[in-house]
Amino acid sequence: MNLLVLSPWFPCPPDNGSRLRAFHLIREWANAGHAIRLVTGLQEDIASRADYGALRQLCESVAVFPWRWHDGGSRGDIRDLLSHVPRSISETDNSALRDAMIKGFLQKPDACIAMELASAPFIPKRPNGIPVVLEQVEVSGVARAAQEAQGARAIIRTGLTRAKHDNYWRRELKRFDALTSVSAEEATAVRSLVGSERPPVIVVPNGVDIAYYSHKHVPTPVAGRAIYNGSLTYGPNREAVAWFVQEILPLIAKEISDAHLVVTGAIPQSVGEPFAGNPRVIFTDYVSDIRPILASAVICTVPLKTGGGTRLKILEAWAARVPVVSTRVGASGLAGSEDGRHLLLADTPKDFASACTRLLGQPDRRQQIAARARQLAEERYNWRDLAGQITDLLPSPGANNDGL
Repeated sequence: MNLLVLSPWFPCPPDNGSRLRAFHLIREWANAGHAIRLVTGLQEDIASRADYGALRQLCESVAVFPWRWHDGGSRGDIRDLLSHVPRSISETDNSALRDAMIKGFLQKPDACIAMELASAPFIPKRPNGIPVVLEQVEVSGVARAAQEAQGARAIIRTGLTRAKHDNYWRRELKRFDALTSVSAEEATAVRSLVGSERPPVIVVPNGVDIAYYSHKHVPTPVAGRAIYNGSLTYGPNREAVAWFVQEILPLIAKEISDAHLVVTGAIPQSVGEPFAGNPRVIFTDYVSDIRPILASAVICTVPLKTGGGTRLKILEAWAARVPVVSTRVGASGLAGSEDGRHLLLADTPKDFASACTRLLGQPDRRQQIAARARQLAEERYNWRDLAGQITDLLPSPGANNDGL
């Protein structure tokens, strides 16, 4: 099948959630024999390490355009207030990218897969009968922000943002042939906008490269080591690490003298300052290969209190056979997982610390939980099968597209 694929995120190196998903789906589609013409954005922060060669090995062509995300902290003007288009869309407008997509459709691919909501405006209103799947649709974040807002100004601002967001996407999403979301909860939120008929909304969770994590990189984990494998450039990750360090880690340290936390991923200096000098917290900054650090951990902690989707950090730990302790929010979207069998769940500092302490002191139980989690990842969260679920939504070349 000839696929036209649009990704706002430059997929390689696959070093954050969106890039990971985009890269692995593209790779699996290529491995399945599909011919891919990729149109992708390029962010400034990745420009110096963008791996064009890896993408060109997978794709017939790669067209790259500068991409700047909407700055959620900036103030808009009266035109933004009166516009029916959310600023997250109007501020990412790119005429060159739009022209590239129009040209891509004129080449008559068998289908188009557009990744994330940000791709939607670049899909022509009339794609000449070519089926289009909008992949990884997420709409619940705006609703969650409105529900959690405190103070009159914040309530009014987030309420207006939600109303504009919902009205815009209620119209826009209906013009696609199929939509995918990463969790059942997110799919329900999408269906609440588009209705229960068409387009279909299919759950395709995040996955993990099972083979990549198949072998440990150190013979023995470091005693007392917990890991948080997530960049602190993302707000919910910062919140999670602060909560763990301030309220949970001291409780663990009372029972486990060598307890400490390793945090991977990029960390802005201002974010690290509150933890500076804490001997129980180690920051790795950006690493090109997380496997050795992940393998050095006794447990993986996911103390997330906000956010949605399927947690790639948990899937990475499962594939690497590192047992996980998570909040229920952190483990949301992981269908098939059971508390006590595949991971431990806890939502208060006392309960979270207790779960970590138990696992740190029980090697046999760690091994049992890690083995069951690895098996679940192999069965339900491997990228090959997940990529196939998306292309299975598309009609065979030459088939009547009316039934999509």
